[in-house]
Amino acid sequence: MERTKLDPLLDPHVESDPLVRSMNRAPGNPWGWIMGYGVLLLLVALIVLVNPLVAGVATGLLLGVVLVVYGVAAIAAGWTTLSTRARWTEILLGALALLAGIFAIVDPVAGALSLVWAIGVWLVIAGAFQIAFALKALHDRGWRLFMGVLDVVLGLVLLFSGPVAGLAFLAMVVAISLTVRAVFLIQLSLALKKA
Repeated sequence: MERTKLDPLLDPHVESDPLVRSMNRAPGNPWGWIMGYGVLLLLVALIVLVNPLVAGVATGLLLGVVLVVYGVAAIAAGWTTLSTRARWTEILLGALALLAGIFAIVDPVAGALSLVWAIGVWLVIAGAFQIAFALKALHDRGWRLFMGVLDVVLGLVLLFSGPVAGLAFLAMVVAISLTVRAVFLIQLSLALKKA
């Protein structure tokens, strides 16, 4: 089947990007928000690099809170009349999530260490999708390909490192990933300012 219209996300001209068109219609200077977001990402990356233990504890606590909320919601869903087919599955998964969440809140460093593997897997999968999109895209191809390859490499390092080294490396991985995205956003905002 032949395409008659090019997907706007794959068009090499920034002006034809739907996001750019909608931003040009927005009041004020929307490129400034993107610039601000990029600068904020740079600051967070710096904090993560300066104190990786704080980043690990914050990550562990956040994981714990998310798991507790999910656990309570899953248990509640399992007890409702709407859940007849998978009632015990929901209750069991909710109880496991609740216990894991409490464990992560009580010992956030251990929660963060368990996240090392999960983030490694996520980086590999996200990087693969980024690479696949970069191979089809006509604009920002180099940046997207770079971010995708970087995420895959960093994810593989996380998957094959030990837990303590993984936590320290996790802080570095997050900082590198945030820095690359920040530079991309700052560069994008400058291009939008000119457009």
